[in-house]
Amino acid sequence: MKGEWFGRPGLSSVTAVSKADESALTEQDRRGVVRRLDPELWQLLRAACSEVRQLDSREMLSKAGEKLDVSALLLDGLMARYVRNGQKSEPQSAIVSISVPGDFVDLHALPLKRLDHDIGALTEARVALFPHAALDRIMERSSHHARQLWRLTMIDAAIHRHWIFRSSRLRALASVADFVSEMDQRLQEAGEIRVDRLSLPLLQTDLAEIAGLSPVHVSRVCRELRESGACTIRDGHAEIHDRALLHQLAHFDPSYLYPPED
Repeated sequence: MKGEWFGRPGLSSVTAVSKADESALTEQDRRGVVRRLDPELWQLLRAACSEVRQLDSREMLSKAGEKLDVSALLLDGLMARYVRNGQKSEPQSAIVSISVPGDFVDLHALPLKRLDHDIGALTEARVALFPHAALDRIMERSSHHARQLWRLTMIDAAIHRHWIFRSSRLRALASVADFVSEMDQRLQEAGEIRVDRLSLPLLQTDLAEIAGLSPVHVSRVCRELRESGACTIRDGHAEIHDRALLHQLAHFDPSYLYPPED
């Protein structure tokens, strides 16, 4: 988990760009929270997709302040949003959210056109791009579809609020346990969990920023979680041994994720 911060200004090229047609997005790509959209809206999004891009691990998709005229849906991999300060002498950065397959990583750019944070890939990632003009047409033609897309941004905002609460109020063990519990639930919905093992390709400094801890403290907490029998975090993965215990340590309440009702 040790290493340097991934955000390196100036390395934002995107590789393996392919123009999309209606077959570029398949039913298998309709997973995670985007699966909650009506099938009719999904078909409209398939038709609106302009291209599919492949990103390398730790590669930037967009930078704060850039003018944006497309929004991206994450199809495979993990991506992060992070905020950087403006100081040139002592630049600092912090991860403020992680996106999983099925998440729009920047749908809020549709009305804003510029974002106050950078967006980059944590792993190799595949994203589908949708021109804002095409999304505008979808929403103008159907208020129902507009509300569905808006709901995705509201869930996104709820996750942001919980991240603020986690880093500012939860004690160290609960904070890390809460983060793993959240990623476990979100990756389950995205179909990414394999035998209670989830991908967490994070550096120790990444996890420290997410949990509001120092890197040394994070190392201690990971040991405590392992010794408790709840989960083991190492080599870019989290293996959950006792999900009920993990949730108990975190006091985890998934209601802020607005899971689908049975």
